[in-house]
Amino acid sequence: MEEKFVDVAMQIRVTGENVDDIMTGALEGGIPYWCRKVKVVGDYCGKYASEQISRGGKLLLYDYEEKIPYCLDLEKLLNGIRLWAKKLVGCNCLEYIDGNLAINCCNADAEVCDAIVQYALFGDVIYG
Repeated sequence: MEEKFVDVAMQIRVTGENVDDIMTGALEGGIPYWCRKVKVVGDYCGKYASEQISRGGKLLLYDYEEKIPYCLDLEKLLNGIRLWAKKLVGCNCLEYIDGNLAINCCNADAEVCDAIVQYALFGDVIYG
């Protein structure tokens, strides 16, 4: 038999802590090679910029090439996770936790966090 592919629909459980962990990984190691500046929109929703997205806030991300910022919010980040799950970049840190498919952020390295943010902002991984 020749090789076949099967489409599978899946749901990934994403918690606020997962979002904070992804953003911490992105801001502290994943995106600095293409993102020169990150700015919180409005008041801080948490203590750190990495806590903005999970609490309904927004971040402006400035790359080294364009002068206009890219706005990141929770809806975009969740879409970035969806796109990443369809075309994994970096390690596969999806696993079943308490009977639900989830991201094990202990295994989500800077490459994964970077890819998720790029998918969220650009619809694809365009840097790296």
